[in-house]
Amino acid sequence: MAEKILWANNVSQHFGGLVAVDQVSMELNKGEIVGIIGPNGAGKTTFFNDITGMYDPTEGQVFYRGKDITGKKPYEVTELGITRTFQNIRLFDRMTVIENVMVGVHSRTKANIVDSLFRLKNHKETEKKAHEKALSVLELTGLADFRYNYATSLPYGSQRKLEIARALAAEPEILLLDEPGAGMNEMETSQLIAFIRELRDLGYTILIIEHDMRVIMNICDRIYVLDHGKLIAQGKPSEIQSNPDVIEAYLGKEH
Repeated sequence: MAEKILWANNVSQHFGGLVAVDQVSMELNKGEIVGIIGPNGAGKTTFFNDITGMYDPTEGQVFYRGKDITGKKPYEVTELGITRTFQNIRLFDRMTVIENVMVGVHSRTKANIVDSLFRLKNHKETEKKAHEKALSVLELTGLADFRYNYATSLPYGSQRKLEIARALAAEPEILLLDEPGAGMNEMETSQLIAFIRELRDLGYTILIIEHDMRVIMNICDRIYVLDHGKLIAQGKPSEIQSNPDVIEAYLGKEH
């Protein structure tokens, strides 16, 4: 029997008179890869923001393992075991690859400001463990050879992968990926598909927004479709491909 670990009940997000997300409910089972698709402006990233604490939903609730996490701060959501990447790459461009990943590791460490200021023993031990953890994540993602390069010196596809590495460094149970394939060429996309499957095999549960249908249809167990903030369809990839409401949302009534 599937183990439900994340679910949203009738989540809405209003910005003044604009309804960006309208009564959306969804669930995510342990070990799944679930996709969220829809035309531009459908409310996909806003819904991600509601789940991860970037926004406080106007209505509805978000639950993680039975606990109401609605309105929690982003760092609190991360500490619980949910991390994310962003639609627009948000790397620290003046930091090296491994330093970027260590930022993710530090969300799990216990060192305080006094330890850091005076470089006490606890700080040094924490930094050593953070470096080791970051290196292991970079080895997993195939970026270890570039660990001392500046993040912005990496090719675009590798910068996308570095964002995922930083999210993984926080030791999540659930990984939310916001358009990880954006701007990738065909080879990079194929590598991304293989990598996401590997993450699932390693035990991660994944919720992904993606415009590239080749990515979505190849890796997802189930798919939710949003249009103008509303949930218009859900099901297996084969069901979504032939759903007339989905076809209309993407292509218009004439098709």
